[in-house]
Amino acid sequence: MSDSHRQLRVINLEYAFIQGFYWISFCGIVSYAAVYLQDRGYSNTQLGQILAVGYILGFLIPQLLANLIDRSEKITVYRCQWLLFTFQVALILVLRHLPGMNAAVSVLNALLIGVEITLNPMNTEISVDLSLRIGHINYGAARGTGSIAFAPVSVLIGRLLESLGTRVLPTVFLICIALQASSLLMLIFTVRQVSPDGASDRPLKENTSTLSEFFRNNRRFFGLLAGVAFLFLTHNLVNNYLINVVRNAGGDTSDMGLLSGYTAIMEIPMMFLYDRLLRRFSCASTVRFASSMFFLKALAIAFAPNMAALYAANILQMVSFAMITPAMVQYVVLHIDHKDSAKGQALAFGMVTLGNILSSAIGGPLYDALPVRSVLLVGAASALTGAILCHIFSRPATHAVAAVA
Repeated sequence: MSDSHRQLRVINLEYAFIQGFYWISFCGIVSYAAVYLQDRGYSNTQLGQILAVGYILGFLIPQLLANLIDRSEKITVYRCQWLLFTFQVALILVLRHLPGMNAAVSVLNALLIGVEITLNPMNTEISVDLSLRIGHINYGAARGTGSIAFAPVSVLIGRLLESLGTRVLPTVFLICIALQASSLLMLIFTVRQVSPDGASDRPLKENTSTLSEFFRNNRRFFGLLAGVAFLFLTHNLVNNYLINVVRNAGGDTSDMGLLSGYTAIMEIPMMFLYDRLLRRFSCASTVRFASSMFFLKALAIAFAPNMAALYAANILQMVSFAMITPAMVQYVVLHIDHKDSAKGQALAFGMVTLGNILSSAIGGPLYDALPVRSVLLVGAASALTGAILCHIFSRPATHAVAAVA
């Protein structure tokens, strides 16, 4: 094995650590937000409002940072990561000393969720940057590592909450952020040894598109993104309020942790095998197939009468969420000019976040007003809409980037 090949394997491993520690942190900060805030006295509607604001911030901040990263040589994705980590630590330290339910707790939790979501497209842009400057980064395998990490941690947090209560969460958050920062530092040191440019991002892009130019040149891409937003509205009507879905099926907080871990395990095979799948199928065809599976999964969850049926329904996670996540990253690489790469990745994840915003805005009132199954059927209708849009606007991988219109 050549030195360059060995170095690339090390960089892939270190990038996988970044994804793993990120999804551990996401598990606590976002997936358990409902449990954390309900314990402080928040209703489903109030919880939905906080999540909605957090997701709005998680949509807007990446667009701003992506535009700066695409245009600036000094503002890099790596420097943005350090800033976000520091801000998260400050928020958590303040929250630890704020009791109960008040405006400050609401605002700081929304900010914490928004920053955590922002880290996701920033992590993806790191993989694109490394692929362009050093060699192939297997995003699917790295993201699969995130699912591997998410699964046991979800179960562990569920057990900790049952025995110690939600006061343990801020400490968990701080440990996770420290691990993310350590893995990023390790990656940067390795990249500086391999690349003469170091971890400095791509050179200044004088011809980077404005947002309006980007829209005019990529209209079909925006149609596809609308479909993705509807899919993730459905996805998060379940995930953001999973405790409600689990309790409706006869479970409790511990069962929620087990189900979250099991669902994450279902994602792992597809995440690792997606690169191989692309050898036989186009990226666009995998997007279309995954969107159809989102709809079937939504129906299965809606009609699940007990925990066993919920586990069975979530087998479809491997051909829905686990497939479309690496597929959209690859879709941007194939169909968006690399000078607009950060913008494309931020928008792709932005639509995921938009789905979260919509689910947070309507989910709380819906769960307060309707039976759980009725809310889940609303989600299934949204998934069907998203699947139709994905089928219409995704296009074969053989098309050139310049042909997007």
